[in-house]
Amino acid sequence: MNTIQDPPEVVREQAQLHLRMWWNDLDEDGQKWVKKQLGALINIFEIKPREDLIKALVTFWDLVHNVFSFSDFEITPTLEEMARYIEFGRDLRKQQLIFPRAPSVHKFFDLLNISKQTNKERVSNECCAFHFLYFRFRHSAGFETHEKCLSNKQDKGLWQIYRQFAFIMAFLGIMVFLNEKGTVDIRMARIAQILTTKEDHTLAPLVLVDIYRALTLCKAGAQFVEGCSILLQMWLIEHLRHHPKFMSYGSIPGNFITSYEERVKDYNALEGFEEWVSHLKVLNAGQVEWTIGWLPRIEAIYMNATKGYLRLMGVRSIQPYAPQRVLRQLGRYQIVPEDEDLSTQVIELHPEAAFPEAIVQHDWNSCRYLKNGTQVPDIAKGEVDSNYAAWFEKMPCVNNEPDPERPAKRPHVQAFDDKIQERLAWGEKEKEI
Repeated sequence: MNTIQDPPEVVREQAQLHLRMWWNDLDEDGQKWVKKQLGALINIFEIKPREDLIKALVTFWDLVHNVFSFSDFEITPTLEEMARYIEFGRDLRKQQLIFPRAPSVHKFFDLLNISKQTNKERVSNECCAFHFLYFRFRHSAGFETHEKCLSNKQDKGLWQIYRQFAFIMAFLGIMVFLNEKGTVDIRMARIAQILTTKEDHTLAPLVLVDIYRALTLCKAGAQFVEGCSILLQMWLIEHLRHHPKFMSYGSIPGNFITSYEERVKDYNALEGFEEWVSHLKVLNAGQVEWTIGWLPRIEAIYMNATKGYLRLMGVRSIQPYAPQRVLRQLGRYQIVPEDEDLSTQVIELHPEAAFPEAIVQHDWNSCRYLKNGTQVPDIAKGEVDSNYAAWFEKMPCVNNEPDPERPAKRPHVQAFDDKIQERLAWGEKEKEI
């Protein structure tokens, strides 16, 4: 099938359709093995994309602070939320980062057991066509047709192993770290290699950073969201689905992607870009489900040891992550956060540029965590410092440059500890009454 002349949107749609066909062609053991490597992420197949919602969300993206800014509050996807979706809530403190360096073309072929005699022009700008993988690994016919181009020595059992690996790579490139052209970034092979050969490595930072980058690019005028918009739309709707009482689903690990539709079945989602924008413009903090009921009561990353943010590496950029701006999402008391222009910390990762892994690893190693037990008494309400509203009103519009006159604040570790202890003591007194 020749898709060279097809417009990008057609290429992307065909790739997603054929990826699903490939998944259905895997036998039970093959699917089981893929699920073991990808976790719940494989189930985003089941979620209907909401392009109208994502387009509306971009309107409210604050690219200076990497948060959505609404009428009287900020909100942003967090590492803990992404990890709960895709990794069953693993303890992030025990996880290692994945640094997605692009392999050489020969190494890429080697990871797929493809003959090095294959034309290197099959890879262009560190990407290959989805159908380069699909025609070789989707069906047994691929083994027979491309046998001479595969290093299998006529061993179909060996081909089956690489077939599953190729599917993981294709899935990551088409469904998670997708790009506008509908091609597969060869860095997916490196990520797949780590997922299938090493333990205790987390995908959550890569997914989160790619979402941040995509939102920033769209805010600047890009038309296509190059990130996992399905996870983004799920995350927002779960926060918009507000209940009078806190809905707890417990802390038992589970697949919260497959159970998503059941959880939000009572939420009447809007239709159309204009309707979403109108709704989000008047959305206030009292209408938000601050802490999602399935978020486990565990430690939460709060800040770097010396800064109010940490730098995380994605597939295509390094982005600053400032969870202290959205502590309510983590069930903690929302203090007035540090305020600085975080856009200066963004680094685009180009093939020729140096890969600054050291600074990202340093930030990860020096993360500060809020311990379990530091949650506020009422995590559904989203409790805030009395000065937060006044601070938020002084914040510049998301379309304006931040105020250079605003004095820098020092880290708020002690401020948070004092406030949360005060709130916990108050909660205990209420119980006694």
